[in-house]
Amino acid sequence: MDGAVLVVLAVVAIGGLASYAAWRHRQALQESMTRLLEREPGLRRTDHPAGLDARELARGFAGCPKGDRRYGVRHGVEGPLSTTMAGEAVDVHASAFEWWWEERRQNRDANGNTTTSYVTRRTMVGVTRLPVRIPDHVSVGPESVFGRLGLSRRDHQLESDTFNRRFRVVADDRMLTVQLLDARLQQLLLDEYTGRTVELTGDLLVLAGDPSQRDDSLTGCIGRLPAVRQDTARLLAHVPTSFWRAVDHPR
Repeated sequence: MDGAVLVVLAVVAIGGLASYAAWRHRQALQESMTRLLEREPGLRRTDHPAGLDARELARGFAGCPKGDRRYGVRHGVEGPLSTTMAGEAVDVHASAFEWWWEERRQNRDANGNTTTSYVTRRTMVGVTRLPVRIPDHVSVGPESVFGRLGLSRRDHQLESDTFNRRFRVVADDRMLTVQLLDARLQQLLLDEYTGRTVELTGDLLVLAGDPSQRDDSLTGCIGRLPAVRQDTARLLAHVPTSFWRAVDHPR
């Protein structure tokens, strides 16, 4: 058997192994999703979290970037979530899913020829329907590198320089923003939500970014879905009562 034949056989074998590994991973994700739905009554699959399609999410929220080509929702679940708002126990409708998008990469070889490829990026997102409406679009997300160095501060600055170096706050209504970001919520964001984006607009709360914890009994991103919902409940419980009263006390 000559070398060329051996190379072909090796390529075929590697391709077969890669295809099997990809199939087995998909099977493991499906099995994990089934286990998650069986153990959490009321939870169900969804491709339209909070009734929104991928285009609406990409157009409306910084935490769901469009990238340079395709984007969308994967492995979505939704259902009731118990939390507290303004000190009262409430049930909200909360979704959790993986958001994916493609980013363009251009490479130039030694001869000056340019090739284009696309890299798929992913993040975990939670979308929650609230029993109140927010009369603004409040976005609290990671500050830029220059902002962390104090070289390009913009938008709303709070009293905590530590918070300002980690988060960029964008909103039209400064008074409403100050009511939202009291010292207690700022500390929670610093301790547990650094690197993630929190957006409030209309009756929606969008939390984007990978949680620090996961359920190791579930495969891949499925293991992060419960954590996204838990982080949403904890975030809502820390929002100041004065903020909810300012926008309309939860019903």
